[in-house]
Amino acid sequence: MNILVLGGTGHTGERVVRRLLSAGANVRILSRRPPNNPILAPLLALGAQHASGDANQPGPLTEAATGTQAIVSCAHIRHAESLVVAARAAAVPRIIQMSSTRRYTRFPCISSEEVIAGENALQASKLDWTILRATMIFGGRRDANLTRLVQWFQKHHWFPLPDAGRCLVQPLYTEDLAAAIVLATLQPHRATRRAFTLAGPTPLPIREMIRLTAHAVRGADPWLPPIPVAVALPIVRLLPQAIQKRTLTAEQIQRFLEDKTADITEARDHLDFNPLPFHEAIRLKVEGKVEIESLYPL
Repeated sequence: MNILVLGGTGHTGERVVRRLLSAGANVRILSRRPPNNPILAPLLALGAQHASGDANQPGPLTEAATGTQAIVSCAHIRHAESLVVAARAAAVPRIIQMSSTRRYTRFPCISSEEVIAGENALQASKLDWTILRATMIFGGRRDANLTRLVQWFQKHHWFPLPDAGRCLVQPLYTEDLAAAIVLATLQPHRATRRAFTLAGPTPLPIREMIRLTAHAVRGADPWLPPIPVAVALPIVRLLPQAIQKRTLTAEQIQRFLEDKTADITEARDHLDFNPLPFHEAIRLKVEGKVEIESLYPL
């Protein structure tokens, strides 16, 4: 099978490319990165092809899609409409798109609106689409969710906890997400014109997620002083964005006020989805036991 992958050098996308290549697929990666990029180069050495461009360039996107049987997008779903246009122009019948459970947030933002619009564009098309909605993704050193928390506990034994961390989360190990994307791609009869929600096996309070992360890093439970969101939010909003990015942003604090859980029954039934429990996956992350991470400098 010839497959075009967008976002193939990203944290999850790279794992998808490696799994597709291992399964014998012919993979073409659309990327703005040069072929000698330290992430892209090893993928090309494994047999992937490189197409220069991105989802915002209709010409290169259509050219890269030509001759493939499926487009797998691990890029942001806001590009979905462009993918539909390119797929039609290149006569590609299928799009497998990574999406986000952020579409269900109680606190709508530009990103959640883009997720909804992207899913609508795919579902309104006449293509054989598959949508895979992920919760909080974590795993290797490049994840955008728990890496900062791990780095915090490498220096500190405490963490301020908005709203006492009472709400529930269901973090998703990136390798489990990559496996589901690949299965949906290579076995279309399981996934065509379906939207799946992908999450960890069981919900847990944010407080417990943070405790388990600290324990994996330090071997001991942290001190988690509770802070009312009504106090934390206006303070954080006054901080420069550079500081927020190293700690918690105002948007992230706001999310402490909503449960982020998911029913993964359909994914279990159709994609043999059997995600790793958080306490096991966070230990793998902290110990660096994700095989491809050793290829890149810290």
